[in-house]
Amino acid sequence: MSGPDGRFQRYLAAKRTVDDRALDRQVLDRLATAAARLDDEAGARALRVLDVGAGTGATLERLVERDVLPDAVEYTLVDHQTANVDAARERLSRWAADAGHDVTAIDDELRIENDDRRIEIEPVTADAFEYVERDTWDLLVGQAFLDLFDTRNAFDALRDGLRPGGCWYFPITFDGGTILSPPVDPELDTRIERAFHAHIDDGGDSHAGRHLLARASETDTVLAAGGSDWVVHPRSGAYPDDEAFFLRYIVDTIAGALNETGKFEPRTLAGWVAARHRQIDRGELTYVAHQLDVLGRVPAER
Repeated sequence: MSGPDGRFQRYLAAKRTVDDRALDRQVLDRLATAAARLDDEAGARALRVLDVGAGTGATLERLVERDVLPDAVEYTLVDHQTANVDAARERLSRWAADAGHDVTAIDDELRIENDDRRIEIEPVTADAFEYVERDTWDLLVGQAFLDLFDTRNAFDALRDGLRPGGCWYFPITFDGGTILSPPVDPELDTRIERAFHAHIDDGGDSHAGRHLLARASETDTVLAAGGSDWVVHPRSGAYPDDEAFFLRYIVDTIAGALNETGKFEPRTLAGWVAARHRQIDRGELTYVAHQLDVLGRVPAER
């Protein structure tokens, strides 16, 4: 999905508005309550947060802007792509300065603070499953992450990085729905959706949301869960912000994944992509992806 041309980083930026609409507010509010409790338990030290698959840092921005996090936080962003980590460092510095915070760069780390808040940010290029073994955290965040792996195994490995009584938050977790409308060719569209989900299941999990809920119910306390479907549609024949690029990236990603399978003639897929791009250019395409937000707490005694 990524490359040296910066398209993936632009995609991450473009989906910020899509995510903002999608996130379940009830789950986010419950996260704020849980974070306050974790902060009380932490005492004098700062709340320790690990964000896996952090991309360019949009989740941290959102949690700060919506007052989900307490005043003193040590926030570690982990992503396996150096380009994402570099973009996160630059983006977060600019975002904090624009918001009126003081920003201090200390080697590769950042400190963001004002009269009421202090956040120590450590952006790290690493494998999340290796990094989580290094320490323990109060809160673990993984947005749009679990569907890339076997959900049960990934969840079990990540939650091991939490201290007893710690919390995890997995928003925008894909759960098996990809809708593009209007149709190009109904039969072809159905084949493409099924083949795309099968491709996800080759190493990942196209129903990660429901599998997360099932596994978490066995091991932990599920504090909140809700739908967080991506819904992108035109307004008066156009898309807001950079969401037309977001749609093109989604279409291209689907086609690129299916090209790897060899199950479709390249000309067939190319024609499908061209038709979808024309729909985007004309402001006709609507896209829906079914996802879940899930928040939970590990047992106080482990």
